[in-house]
Amino acid sequence: MKTDKTKAVFLDRDGTLVDEVGFLSREEDIKILPNTVEAIKLLRELGYLLVVVSNQSGVARGFLTEQRVMELNEEIFRKLEASNARPDMFFYCPHHPDATVDIYRVECECRKPKPGMIAMAQELIDIDLSRSISIGDNISDVQMCKKQGGKGILVLTGYGKSELQKAGGEGVEPDFVAGDLLDAALWIKKNLN
Repeated sequence: MKTDKTKAVFLDRDGTLVDEVGFLSREEDIKILPNTVEAIKLLRELGYLLVVVSNQSGVARGFLTEQRVMELNEEIFRKLEASNARPDMFFYCPHHPDATVDIYRVECECRKPKPGMIAMAQELIDIDLSRSISIGDNISDVQMCKKQGGKGILVLTGYGKSELQKAGGEGVEPDFVAGDLLDAALWIKKNLN
């Protein structure tokens, strides 16, 4: 059945788009992962809204501020835009239940795998979650969209290889395990369009 709603890909940032470096806090540590530009271009060609969603517990732990998260993300988007591969939106969760910074120590609805960042995107665009996919290097990335009726892909970049071992135990199997973001995009092209 055809729908006027937008289909989206919810992309994790660290370990999926850029190198996983622990808590990213410096521009010089931003390294776009190989094949990321090609993957983003392919997903755009396939008609997906590209939404970056990122747990940023470094804020809750006092390693960086929310302003710093935004500055770093803008640098990532600038680097991608230089290759005509800028994603459409960016949402992040600064919270963590064990935060050292009091105001961020909450059980929120935006920390993946909870759907709060999806809801933020849906406030701006009418998204068809049944035709949407979340992609990341963590089981929580996979769970986020799957629990909302969409698909979830685990990439083996970043923490992906160690997360793959946990997949069955978390109760959610990825729809596909991809070598990297381009591998995920090619699977989407072949299987979901």
